[in-house]
Amino acid sequence: MTPRPLCLLGLIALSTACDSSVETASLEVWHGTEQRVGHLGDAQPDFNLMGRAVANELVLVVNGGAPRELTLAEGRFGFRRLGTDGHFNADVPIESLTPGVNTLELIAKGSKETARQTITLRRESTDPPGLPFEAFWPSVTEPQDVGQFVDGEWELDGQGDVAGLRSRQPLYDRLFLIGNRTWSDYEVRTSIIVHEVAGQTGPHSGAPGAGLIFRFQGHSVDPPRFPDAQPKWGFQPFGAILWLRWNSGPDGIPSSQFYRGDRNESSDVPGTRSTSGRYHLRAQCTTDPDHPETTTYRLKVWPFDSPDGEPSAWALEIPQSSATALRSGGVALVAHHVDVTFGNVDVRPVTQAR
Repeated sequence: MTPRPLCLLGLIALSTACDSSVETASLEVWHGTEQRVGHLGDAQPDFNLMGRAVANELVLVVNGGAPRELTLAEGRFGFRRLGTDGHFNADVPIESLTPGVNTLELIAKGSKETARQTITLRRESTDPPGLPFEAFWPSVTEPQDVGQFVDGEWELDGQGDVAGLRSRQPLYDRLFLIGNRTWSDYEVRTSIIVHEVAGQTGPHSGAPGAGLIFRFQGHSVDPPRFPDAQPKWGFQPFGAILWLRWNSGPDGIPSSQFYRGDRNESSDVPGTRSTSGRYHLRAQCTTDPDHPETTTYRLKVWPFDSPDGEPSAWALEIPQSSATALRSGGVALVAHHVDVTFGNVDVRPVTQAR
């Protein structure tokens, strides 16, 4: 296959034409040519259409409208949400879609041959699911029935007690969003199987991690820190991240980490190695009723093979006071430069936590 040309990819949207070195374009769309959005309520402003292309130019046409140029990543680590060479991620504003069936056409242009792909996207409008909510993977045939793909390519993986949702490539912030903007105080229980921790991460990535983003409502634009881009890559504000972080390298023991939702600041405690690579996670967020800008985040992580089972105390219990960290939103499964399978995800109001 002819290599894709070098294209400008920086902090702003692609605006410089590529050298037309690709003759025959190719195009791959992740998660199928029939997708849906809105059936689980209002989770984030955009529907994300993702995949990989080899082309000189890639454009998206929604319902026969004006073509919109998409950014194609270049290089081993691409740029943030565009994890590696040729990846694309179209932020399609949900409010721009018509109720019912919408037609999205991707056109990948080569100098001699063009590749096209049509995607049928159904916009639905239903009441958001309340709590408790469970993603029980053995009974799920299509992940989009219980959540929303935000970044990366995901697939159902395994059977029985190891069934789960797996991010297929250990790249920058692969995200799958469960829930919606109405969720506020809740507890999440899940498990993860770690298949591989990347030995090297990109220049914007930091250490690998896997776990949960609380109160997530999508990516943001907030210049100058988060300039306008396609796709948007502003990763804050959210509530907070509670996850495992491999700060000492892929062969080290991951720490349990709290990462603030309003700025780049974190707190870590030592973790425990799982010989099987399988961990339980239990985490929660609760708002202080007397101080609504303060939320306490709690996390405990323990190996499947721990002889003592679930610890009685939280490993992390941190009050976060912030005027900008979000106070509601769904929970995003995040695999950051880690090949990981998430087990069943159980979300309950804190008052109903088991």
